Amino acid sequence: MSADKGAGCPLKSAFGQKNIMIPFLNAVLKTDTIIDIDYRNIENWGLSPEDRKVFYDVYCHTSDGNDIIVEMQKREQKYYRDRCIFYSSFPIQRQFLDAKSEFLMQFDDKSEKPPFIWDYRLHPVYVISILDFVMQHEPSWPQDRFHSYYRLQEETYHENYSYILNFIFIELPRFNKVAEDIGDDIDRWMYLFKNMSKLQSVPKNFEKTWMSDLFDTAKIANFAPKERQKYLEDQKMLYDYQNCIDFAREKGLEEGKAEIAINMLKNHVPIEQVSLYTGMSESEINKLLAR
Repeated sequence: MSADKGAGCPLKSAFGQKNIMIPFLNAVLKTDTIIDIDYRNIENWGLSPEDRKVFYDVYCHTSDGNDIIVEMQKREQKYYRDRCIFYSSFPIQRQFLDAKSEFLMQFDDKSEKPPFIWDYRLHPVYVISILDFVMQHEPSWPQDRFHSYYRLQEETYHENYSYILNFIFIELPRFNKVAEDIGDDIDRWMYLFKNMSKLQSVPKNFEKTWMSDLFDTAKIANFAPKERQKYLEDQKMLYDYQNCIDFAREKGLEEGKAEIAINMLKNHVPIEQVSLYTGMSESEINKLLAR
């Protein structure tokens, strides 16, 4: 599997779901502190019209105030590292605008507002790049090191200058482990990224909820257009039935459940799913069929 930037890319579809995105971020950032995220507009919010022509693949904001940009890049670019630095500047600008907006919200439109003075406090910004090519490194760089993490440091003593700017690069071609050699979650993610198109099921020792969710999402994203439309129509039908059932339960209408079950059967929904969605036993449903 490559980090394809096409509209039907399974990876982009998967990253639009919190239940997949949060475990991925925790694995890549080697933490377990991300418990919730909010997705933000992928069109950046620069201070000029030219700035607003830049789009990201994924942009999200964590519950503890950090900004995260995820980019999937298939082909090598000469100044890709510079591009990542450029990207990181926009969340920082946004933090200033948000701070100013929050300050102004304390006052009504008619009251005189004091001048806004910013204290320059910033929250960390992370730019995560998933690359389908090998970056240029120093000659001593290990050939199998696929996960790199950069911050601003003092050159001689390596003292961290700041934790605000963080650049993470994942080079898929450098990852060559087989399933038996997989260690931690970042290994699992890399293995799935590279082998998703060839796998029929979740490999052994990979059984985690987010992995099953990732497989399901990738499968749907790879459907042909007609298959995807049929799947979405079926899902909508089931959601509509569920809403009707919830309403019937609230009203205590057993006959309402029976009517819904009959409609589901007419639409060729399997008895097992009818039972699951209505709460009726299969024997009760079979009695409806015998009417």
